[in-house]
Amino acid sequence: MNIHSWCLISLLLVSSGCATRGYVQNQIDPVACKVDIVVTKTTSLEERANTLESRVGALENLVNQAQLANKAMLDEATAKAMESAQRAEAAATAADLAAQRTEKMFELGQKK
Repeated sequence: MNIHSWCLISLLLVSSGCATRGYVQNQIDPVACKVDIVVTKTTSLEERANTLESRVGALENLVNQAQLANKAMLDEATAKAMESAQRAEAAATAADLAAQRTEKMFELGQKK
């Protein structure tokens, strides 16, 4: 090959291998647009996630308050039930004593 052929081949390789700014811009613009869309969606999702986290926190607080209220009501009901049970036990004891006295009185009345 002669020198002219090498120069021509070199010139073709160099000129075909370089991209113009316009070509590069045309190739990058769609990608940049897609990146912008992804960033926008990501930001929106992050905002929604933060909102949901706040709502979950508020719901957790409500659940905790409800559990405390339920525990207080349960404690109060338990105390009333225990008080009623004690009164019932006392009444049963008094009834048993009265029955024993009545039985003794009946036995004494039978002996006479």
